[in-house]
Amino acid sequence: DGATLTEPFHLEEATVEGEVSAFDAAFHDQFEAEAATVDGPVELDEAAFHQDVTFDNATFGDTVSARASEFYGDSNLFDDNTSFTGATFRDTVTVQQATFGAVHFEEAVFEGVADFQEAVFDGDVEFTDARFGGTADFDEITVGEDIAFDGVGFGGVAQFRGATFAGGQRTLEDDTTFAGAVFDDDASFAAAAFRFATFAEAVFHGRSVFREAAFDDDARFERVEFHGEAIFEEVRFRGDAAFDDAVFRERCEFRGTTFAGGANRVEADAGFAGARFETDAGFQAVSARTAEFTGTAFGGEIDFTDAELTEFVEFAPRGIDTDVYVDFTRAKLQSGEIHQPSDEWVRYDLTRASLGDVQFVADGAGEERDLLDYVRFCRTEFTEFDGHDFDFGAHRDYLERNDWTIHTFDEPPTGEVTYAVEMTPETTATTYLKAKQAARADGETKIAGEFRVKRQRFIRGESLAVVRDGDASPLARLKNAGRVAENALLGITCGYGMRPLRIAAAFLISPLVFVPLYAFGGSAFATSAGQLDTLGSLATAGGRATFFELVHFSYVSYTTIGYGNIGPTGALARLSAAAEAYLSVVLSALFVYALVKRSEL
Repeated sequence: DGATLTEPFHLEEATVEGEVSAFDAAFHDQFEAEAATVDGPVELDEAAFHQDVTFDNATFGDTVSARASEFYGDSNLFDDNTSFTGATFRDTVTVQQATFGAVHFEEAVFEGVADFQEAVFDGDVEFTDARFGGTADFDEITVGEDIAFDGVGFGGVAQFRGATFAGGQRTLEDDTTFAGAVFDDDASFAAAAFRFATFAEAVFHGRSVFREAAFDDDARFERVEFHGEAIFEEVRFRGDAAFDDAVFRERCEFRGTTFAGGANRVEADAGFAGARFETDAGFQAVSARTAEFTGTAFGGEIDFTDAELTEFVEFAPRGIDTDVYVDFTRAKLQSGEIHQPSDEWVRYDLTRASLGDVQFVADGAGEERDLLDYVRFCRTEFTEFDGHDFDFGAHRDYLERNDWTIHTFDEPPTGEVTYAVEMTPETTATTYLKAKQAARADGETKIAGEFRVKRQRFIRGESLAVVRDGDASPLARLKNAGRVAENALLGITCGYGMRPLRIAAAFLISPLVFVPLYAFGGSAFATSAGQLDTLGSLATAGGRATFFELVHFSYVSYTTIGYGNIGPTGALARLSAAAEAYLSVVLSALFVYALVKRSEL
């Protein structure tokens, strides 16, 4: 303990049966212990190694402690390293707060706990193909250069909480790599900081936690298998994040994660092409410029509530033995493509979402008719993004074949979905209002007009609900009854201005409504043309003549303020004649109104 050695120290292939203690010792020259065997405890706390340290293929049968020790070396100088390549540690290893230059642990075996808490690695670090049988604790380590855990097997809990992986200056090598690593138990990288990192083809058998981690460059998770719960909440990806062909067998959470993306504009900021989600996935409040979910398999509910996808998103998912439900409630989708697979349907909930120039595409031929039935438009905004309004014109064929309906939604067969907003008449009317405004702003006046018709029908439903409400005041019910009547008149006669032929037909046949009153209404509806006693009178020549005289009288009263050679004699006949004149004015005005509306299309 406390010794200072200035000469090389050699223990190659030596066997030490007892305890080794070098507390606070200083080694100024090489320390060689290749293939050595130490059966007893080893204490190197606060020791300082100023030159090469070699324990390659050494075996430590008891505990090893090197707390706050210093191991200097430079990975660029082959004769100046700290190396434990192929070493075997049969008990606990503790190197808390130790400082390393370049260090090698390739193929090392840690059978007990490996405690590297708060260790500092100033040079390159190699753990390739190492094995950890117990807990591997790397909490709050600091790595200034590159570090490799390729092919490492973690048999116990792996902890890298608060670790900092700064990465080296060599652009051709990965800063931090866990490629092909296998985690048999839980793994935590919570609050860890990475530059470039790859976990490609890694396998997580337990729960994996990356909560509040930060990746300053690209993060590669291609073909990773997550057999346990995967937590990526509040993660910051400042480069591209690739989860292509990854498999999530349990629930995964990306709540609040930011996919900022790097300078590479070819790859998506959030890439999940070919990924497989076998159960629910949470992407609540995520933000990304671009995202890709092409060929992605979903086996549960996919939650994108409050997500913000600000540039381009491409969804081309497929289901796994079940119908897929994607919840975009209050999400913001500026542009992109949303596909429906050719052999099944994926349901998208856009309740209170903001939709830009997103194109809905049916991959199967002839499926366009049902395309939007699997999209829930409910108080959806279509004009929030300047220059990126939703293009209803691109979906005109579907809308026209489906009678311009956008509020219907094919409910998931499970029936377990709870929507943020119930589709009431008021809500439906508001939805069509927003759609109408968007279509009109885009110059699609025909579509805007049809949405106006739909909206008016549901406005009538709102008023009718008040009329039927026993708790409403009599005055409120009366006012809404008037609105229902007015709305119904506009809808029936002219289709709210969109059906001029209907109002033309109504204008032509309206006088016929009064003819039965004049013919069979008794003395109150009598005219100078006379009346008919029964329907059978129409079988006689005189009866038919009288009937046609009454038809003539009704049309004359309808189109003029005079009665011609026939006049009303009964009180109600005079009132009806005046009503016909008034009705003709109203219907004429409605006809002109309908023509004007149609001329705007």
